[in-house]
Amino acid sequence: MDALAELTAKAEILSLVTEYWKDVDTNWGAGAHMMFTEDGVFGSGPSAFVGREQIKAFYDWRRSRGERVARHLINNPMVSIESRDRATIRYIMTIYAVDGLPILPVNAPNSISDVLEVVVRDWPGGWKIQSKVFTHLFKGQEPTTTMPADLRKVLLPEGSPRAQS
Repeated sequence: MDALAELTAKAEILSLVTEYWKDVDTNWGAGAHMMFTEDGVFGSGPSAFVGREQIKAFYDWRRSRGERVARHLINNPMVSIESRDRATIRYIMTIYAVDGLPILPVNAPNSISDVLEVVVRDWPGGWKIQSKVFTHLFKGQEPTTTMPADLRKVLLPEGSPRAQS
């Protein structure tokens, strides 16, 4: 890959990541699932959502909870091009989020995490997220949005084709 193609790919990947978090913050994640590959993974371990259907179910549930203001702040993004159609991006994410309508009180952030995303080029659709994994470093007093395990079993039954144990 020549220098111009690499620079273009890096800009496209950074744009994908910032568009994703903008959708989550301003559109309640309504389009977030479409930024993943069909079998994309959001999260890790037993709390991961696997595939667009599960990712969409998470954001649908999140919207159903009512009003919430959130901002996901991305710092120090580093894109590494692995091949013409595969790359990683690492960044630090700080989350401020509170249920309710603005103007809301703020203290410490909800969390600060390292994020690692693997992205692949989906011809002709551009770059898609294959996996988005968080390593939580700091946790504030205000909780992040986490789907309760009992509700997860109802919305994402074990027998579904994309369910993950």
